[in-house]
Amino acid sequence: MKLNDTLSTLVEQALDVGATPALMGEPGVGKSSWIESLAYSMGTKAFTLPCNQLADKADLTGARLVPYTKADGTQSYKQVFYPHQVIQECIDYAEANPRERPILFLDEINRTTSDVTSGVLTLVTLRRMGHVTLPSNVRIVVAGNDKGNVTTLDEASLSRFAIFHVEPDAATLMSVLGDDLNPWIKKVLTQYPGLIFQKPTPNAIVADGKDDDSDDSNVTMAELFDGGEEMNQLTTPRTIHNLSNWLNVTDRQELARYLQTTVQIEGRESSQLNEVIEAYVGNTVFTDQLVNTIADDLASNPSGRAHNRVNVPKPGCYARLKTATTVDELEAEISAMSQNELCGSLLFALQERDKEANSRLIEQLAYGLKQIESEHIKTLIGMMTSDQIENDNLQVFLDVDAPIVDKIKPALSVFVG
Repeated sequence: MKLNDTLSTLVEQALDVGATPALMGEPGVGKSSWIESLAYSMGTKAFTLPCNQLADKADLTGARLVPYTKADGTQSYKQVFYPHQVIQECIDYAEANPRERPILFLDEINRTTSDVTSGVLTLVTLRRMGHVTLPSNVRIVVAGNDKGNVTTLDEASLSRFAIFHVEPDAATLMSVLGDDLNPWIKKVLTQYPGLIFQKPTPNAIVADGKDDDSDDSNVTMAELFDGGEEMNQLTTPRTIHNLSNWLNVTDRQELARYLQTTVQIEGRESSQLNEVIEAYVGNTVFTDQLVNTIADDLASNPSGRAHNRVNVPKPGCYARLKTATTVDELEAEISAMSQNELCGSLLFALQERDKEANSRLIEQLAYGLKQIESEHIKTLIGMMTSDQIENDNLQVFLDVDAPIVDKIKPALSVFVG
C-alpha cells in the first residue's frame, strides 16, 4: 500500500478504533517523515523513537534498582522504571494537551535485538512500563522492515497490530517536501513516479579484504550490509531527499563542470555528475533521467523554479471557532485551546476566503498566541511564497497589536510589498 492519503485515512481509522498500526516496508521508503506529516495533519505532534538505536530492553523501559528504606528502617532495593526520554516527552506533551492525540512512533521495532522488540510489544499491549502508564490520548504507531536482517515476529505478536505493508509514493514525497524539493527531482518524479524506489542492477562486489589466512572473527564491511551482499546505494525517498538538499545548495556552474568531467565508474565511462548523484541514489534509471534533466536545463538555462502549494490542515477545533457568534464566545473557545491548536487555526483562517467572519477570528487568535512552532513557521512561509494567504486576511493579522505579530512581522515583510 502506498504512503498516501488513502493510507492516512486508514491509519487514522485504526487509531480511532483502538488498533495499533504497523507500517512494514523496506528501509528508507519514508515511513518516519510520513508519520510526522500525518501527525501534523491531525493537528498534533509525532514523537519518534528509533528502536534500532537501543542496546537492550533497559534502554527502552529504564528499569533500574534503586535503594529505599523499608518501614522497619532497614535498607533494601526496588525496581523503578524511567521511560526513555522520547516516551517521557510524549507523555508530558499528551498530559499538557489532553484534546490532542499525539503519536508515539516506535520505528525499526524488528531491526534490533529480540529483547528490545519484546519490550516494544509489552508497551503496545499493556500501555505501561512498571508504574508508568501512557495517557489515554497517546496513540501508538510502529514500523519495521519486512525483509533483511530483522527479528522475526511470531503470530501472537503480529496479532497485536493492524499490519500495512507499505511502499513509497512520489506524490506524497513531493507534497511533504513542498518547495524544499529540488525542481529537477520534482520534474523527474512527476513524469516517472514509479522511479521513487529502485534497486540498482548489481555490477560490483565490495572487496571485503579476506584471504585464506583471514581471521573469520573479524567483521568485514560487506558483512555489515546483510551478510556480504553488494554494497550498492538505493533510490528511496530518504536518499532522494538527501540528494535534493545537495542539489539545492550547489552552484549551477559547478554542476556544469561536473557534467563535463569524464570519469571511470566501476569500469564504465561516465560523468562526474553521474558519480556524485550515484553516491546519493545509486546507479538506477532515476539517476539517468535526473542527469538528463539537469543537462537539458543547464544547456537551455530556463527561468527559475515554481513554488508548490503547501498543505494547510484544518484543526478539529476550527468548526467550534466558526460557530462562535460573539467575541465573548470566541474568547472562551480560544482560552481552552492549546498553542498548537491556536497556531493551526490561525494558518487555516489566513487562507480561508471568509473576510467578514475571519477578521474577528484572526484578531482573537493573534491575541491568544504566544509562539509559533517551527513546523508552522515553515507552513506559513510556504503559504506566503505560493500565494495561499488572502491579502485581506494577512492585512488584518499585521494590523493586530499583539506580541506574536511583532515577532513574526519582520519575516513576513520580505513577502509583503
